[in-house]
Amino acid sequence: MKHLIYVFSLLMITGAYAQNKPVDRVKETKVKTVKVNKDGEIVENKVKIVTTKEQEVKTDPDYKGTIDAPRVFPKVKVTKEISIDNDRDPFYDSKDTMMYYNKSDNRFAFKSNDKGFIIFEENEKPFGLAIQSTNKQYYLLDLNTNSGVGYFDKKGNFIVEYYNKDTGMMIVEAFEVSSEF
Repeated sequence: MKHLIYVFSLLMITGAYAQNKPVDRVKETKVKTVKVNKDGEIVENKVKIVTTKEQEVKTDPDYKGTIDAPRVFPKVKVTKEISIDNDRDPFYDSKDTMMYYNKSDNRFAFKSNDKGFIIFEENEKPFGLAIQSTNKQYYLLDLNTNSGVGYFDKKGNFIVEYYNKDTGMMIVEAFEVSSEF
């Protein structure tokens, strides 16, 4: 009886653990080494770029409950982590994280900083600044076109809300997760 209780509890834990949503994750690391002459000394500088692509594994909801349901492919979330080593020690001196989003057929890059992130347009021109609020859930936005509040929804999209003086209405726009970078 004692062994039966152990086996049953092990099966319950295994069943609960198997309920996580599956995610396809591809991680690619590139390291580029450049030798620079600084004050008569040759110094090696390294740039490491880690690109992570994540995509939720889903099947066609029309085939729910069947065994061989065809797979559907939701959007891919792309994150780039850039690390730079400017000296001789084995540690990287700076680290930046970039994520990519689409809004109205335009691509944007979100580059992290110590207060939140900077939003860049496709041509690497700054589009705005998002500063994280004290409750860590919302961001105060100062965009080139307007100011407002932003937050990330359950799908990872960045939602922007601002007041349009011309129309007298609240506008809600979304920066959708992008697979292109």
